[in-house]
Amino acid sequence: MKITGAEPIAAGTYQPPGSATAFPNLPAFCRVTATVSPVPDSSIGIEVWLPANGWNGRYQQVGNHGWGSGIYWSEMAPQLRRGFATAATDDGHPGAPSRPFDVTWAFGHPAKVDDYAWRAVHELADNAKLLIAAFYGKRQRAAYFNGCSDGGREGLLEARYFPADFNGILIGGVPSYATRGATEQLVATTNLVNSGIQGTRGVTILNLAQAAATKACDGIDGVLDGLIGNPKLCHWNPHSLVCATGQDPNTCITPAQADAIQANLDPVRDPVTGKWVFSGQARGSEFNQIAFQYNRGLAPYAIATYQVAYNDPTWDGTKFDLHVDSPRLDRALGILNVTDPDLREFAAAGGKLIQWHGWDDAAFTPGWETKYYGKVVASIGNGSLKDVQDFYRLFMLPEIGHCGAPGVGSTDIGPDDIGAENQPAVSSDPEHDAVSALLNWTEHGVAPREFIATKFVNNDPSQAIQMQRPVCPYPARTIWNRSGNTSYASSFYCGNPSGRLGDRDRAN
Repeated sequence: MKITGAEPIAAGTYQPPGSATAFPNLPAFCRVTATVSPVPDSSIGIEVWLPANGWNGRYQQVGNHGWGSGIYWSEMAPQLRRGFATAATDDGHPGAPSRPFDVTWAFGHPAKVDDYAWRAVHELADNAKLLIAAFYGKRQRAAYFNGCSDGGREGLLEARYFPADFNGILIGGVPSYATRGATEQLVATTNLVNSGIQGTRGVTILNLAQAAATKACDGIDGVLDGLIGNPKLCHWNPHSLVCATGQDPNTCITPAQADAIQANLDPVRDPVTGKWVFSGQARGSEFNQIAFQYNRGLAPYAIATYQVAYNDPTWDGTKFDLHVDSPRLDRALGILNVTDPDLREFAAAGGKLIQWHGWDDAAFTPGWETKYYGKVVASIGNGSLKDVQDFYRLFMLPEIGHCGAPGVGSTDIGPDDIGAENQPAVSSDPEHDAVSALLNWTEHGVAPREFIATKFVNNDPSQAIQMQRPVCPYPARTIWNRSGNTSYASSFYCGNPSGRLGDRDRAN
């Protein structure tokens, strides 16, 4: 490790060099920057913030997004305010969080791809702990990881392959099958392009689908609240929107467009072998498809991923062949994937894992998340959900998109604040704050029984609370008591009529 900078930062507002944002209300801290070069052509940038006073004795590492690029100070700042020593890495290449799909650094640099895939997050954990020990004269009493999107993948990777790095891990929006998730994005956006679901007209069509699916499936959870509680139980058919003779075209769609929407709802399958490739989009996820601009061409994460796999910056997806290209991507970049369900070493070390995912995540569809959890139960739990829930709990959030969080630009329909990454907890108690819940579980053995998710008026945390709803450990689901106000969490409870995972959660 080569230290490139160490400076005291006074309490107050701080804007890191290269950051477009200034972060207010920070305590005084020591800012350390360094590079780590474990192999030739590797230069992993790391940044560690060490509270000058009031350190809580813990370390919390934050994750990345997209294809890395840059330090996510926005995720370090909230943890510093809570008293954590915190750190982030650039995943081994320069860049900025505003350019998450810039992969120009990867071409001809396989060592840097390895840095991004797995090495940087582990190197940061090791070296940040060295800096903590040097600064405070003692080790942290516990180490935690908190990330969403690629940060979620990094956290799961740590649990599987470096089980001693962290005592507790909090992850969301996890693209653990990154190559297949990229393929699904490319298939879905290709279908939308080919059927003309593009531009402003595309937004209109996707909004029509959103409204129709919600109308058809709102009540499947026993309460009419504008939310699809579990899209797995929703069987709305987009062909119901096909224009009738003389119908206003602004209120309906063409048969080809209905076919495209249906194709995106279905699992992606190899067109030659029929084998499952990845889970399809959820009914009701159209708002998140719009947020990720699926109505504006082919998905940029997918294009970037295939470009890296083929070492070809000109690859644009126009000649994509699912049968040929998907297996090639798996072979070239399988190092990105964390699909092995064997988390026994992490469990044996006493590790605790909280995972959350939006039921309407359009970037990395939720069907894979529940399938992976089912694989963990089937393999290391020998079919026992309880054995897995002793160390690993999954929480699925209705009508929430990828890495859902309240704030400017949020289009989430459901309550999206449980105090996870970029979510300002409404209270520090473990029911409202996933970080507190992880500490409580890891350090005191109290597992989270539910989270109370919060939705603010206009998705703005500075405004009033609009509604709150319990989120239950999967496969339990939220059930209305049939008498209380549906805006109040107290009107719901967690239950699971079957008491077990469904067959689809175990299937290949």
